[in-house]
Amino acid sequence: MADERLLTIFIAVTAVAVLLQTGITAGLCFMSLKMSRQADRAAAEARKFVGPVHDLMNKIEFAANRLAEVSASTQTQLHQREFQLDRTLDRTVDRLKRKVG
Repeated sequence: MADERLLTIFIAVTAVAVLLQTGITAGLCFMSLKMSRQADRAAAEARKFVGPVHDLMNKIEFAANRLAEVSASTQTQLHQREFQLDRTLDRTVDRLKRKVG
């Protein structure tokens, strides 16, 4: 009789432990789902900000490339004008030397 009573208590304690573990597991599952939803919302918010920033970066990159092209072109033209000016000055100095000398 005592053995049956001990067995009944053991089964009851084991059942309570299993129910407690099930409750903890269910709570963890629900918390995990809640955190997953929050992470999804946070990712969606981040995408809202990243999209325009990405577009802005593309525009800045395009503008920087155009600026580099304009700068290179301007530098080439400046070197050409400098060469022409040097040539003109050399000719002018030669003419003056001939007239004076």
